[in-house]
Amino acid sequence: MTTIELLRRQAPHLAERIDAAGELELQGLAWAAARAAVQRTGLSDPLIEQALRRGAPDAALRARVQALVEKLDDDYFALKEPLEEREDAGKTDPRVILAFSRARAASAVAESLSDDAMEAAASAAYEAFAAIDDPQYLMDALRRRPSSR
Repeated sequence: MTTIELLRRQAPHLAERIDAAGELELQGLAWAAARAAVQRTGLSDPLIEQALRRGAPDAALRARVQALVEKLDDDYFALKEPLEEREDAGKTDPRVILAFSRARAASAVAESLSDDAMEAAASAAYEAFAAIDDPQYLMDALRRRPSSR
């Protein structure tokens, strides 16, 4: 299943917005989704800020952001693992939720740097949705986005 298909199931209005976008608009939508996730989760890292300022696909920067994503994922799993014996498996612990959200926000940034505009938009929106679980917030961010990165 493709990322846009997953997004259609979980956040259909976001998927419709991406499906309706022209090729030139898709990268801007990817950036807007990533920025919204970073802002909403409070993720702060110089590499993330550099990536959000980049303005264009960048494979080398994307690889560096992806390495940060892996570190944030490791941090999330380290927090969650000791809580897995609980009935909720740690999913309601605020520290675990925040760690998960920030890792997904960083992943949205990495995805926004893809050179495939449709995949960048779909994956960044999907990761942003996972980070904040608020499709209306994301739709508003996509509407407010500047015309270019």
